[in-house]
Amino acid sequence: MTEREKSVLYPGVTWKECIDFIETVDSFKLKTVSYLEVARKYGLKSPSTKSFTSRISASKQFGLTTTGNSTIQLTELARKILYPTDNNIKNVELECLVNPPLYEQLISIYNDKALPNVSILSNILMNNYKITRSAKDAAAKVFLETCEQLDLIRGGVLCYKLEDAESQETIETLNVEEEKTNVINEIPSIPSTYVGTPGEDNIHDYITQTYPVESGKAAKIVIPVDSTEDDLWAIRDMLDIIMKRKFKINL
Repeated sequence: MTEREKSVLYPGVTWKECIDFIETVDSFKLKTVSYLEVARKYGLKSPSTKSFTSRISASKQFGLTTTGNSTIQLTELARKILYPTDNNIKNVELECLVNPPLYEQLISIYNDKALPNVSILSNILMNNYKITRSAKDAAAKVFLETCEQLDLIRGGVLCYKLEDAESQETIETLNVEEEKTNVINEIPSIPSTYVGTPGEDNIHDYITQTYPVESGKAAKIVIPVDSTEDDLWAIRDMLDIIMKRKFKINL
């Protein structure tokens, strides 16, 4: 009798599916929940269904759950994601992403590099990481989709980076300065743009865009007129971060 080929452990479902899974477990509002009860939430009669066991396995690999005696318990990492107490949830997600040994290796190799497409990556997983032929395509697809869901692929390049304390401080400072500006400056009735001539005075060295919001306050963007293209992309990235962390909006 031929022994069935076994694959190295890999997440069988995406990050979003794992988040949905821990939200389902959390909905019971219990410390531990049985496999069967959670499976029933998915309309399944048995917890041994592959789609269900894949969720259990992937969530454990990401460090979101622990299991024992056919029960599931959420970890501290899962609770930080479900019930964040600060703006550092992105770092928690990235910490979870490198918990699976396979993902840790892939990220260490491809970070800041162009990622291969699904077909090439699947062959790499089979040849270099002992993922079986039958599992390689699914493993590659789930990895790439998970990176996309966490907004880590930009222009085909994997961009895995924990936000440092300095970045956090910069964002908080911007929020404080915006509040001060709203109080100090007169709020116009319509959006306005001022373009000055560099060198005449400090105020003329900047382009100021003011936009009144529904609350009656005003949002302002002030950019030096001599900003380079790289500067402008960096400013755009910073606004993107503020939208995601402060207002929970993905641009």
